Amino acid sequence: MVNEELITKKPNSWKYYKAGIFNDAKLQNKEGRYKGYPHRTFSSGRYVGGYSDHFPVYIYLVKEY
Repeated sequence: MVNEELITKKPNSWKYYKAGIFNDAKLQNKEGRYKGYPHRTFSSGRYVGGYSDHFPVYIYLVKEY
């Protein structure tokens, strides 16, 4: 989510630096047809014990002075 504070050029404000996808091996399927895909919590309505149906995303913000 981005709010007005992130897109305005006010002094002493936060600035967007970069974004990424946290694609760690422990979050991926290890084998089979979906190797490398996120290890899902549910598949075809059945609980399979994974983490999510997508990889987490993150952003870096820097403080401007």
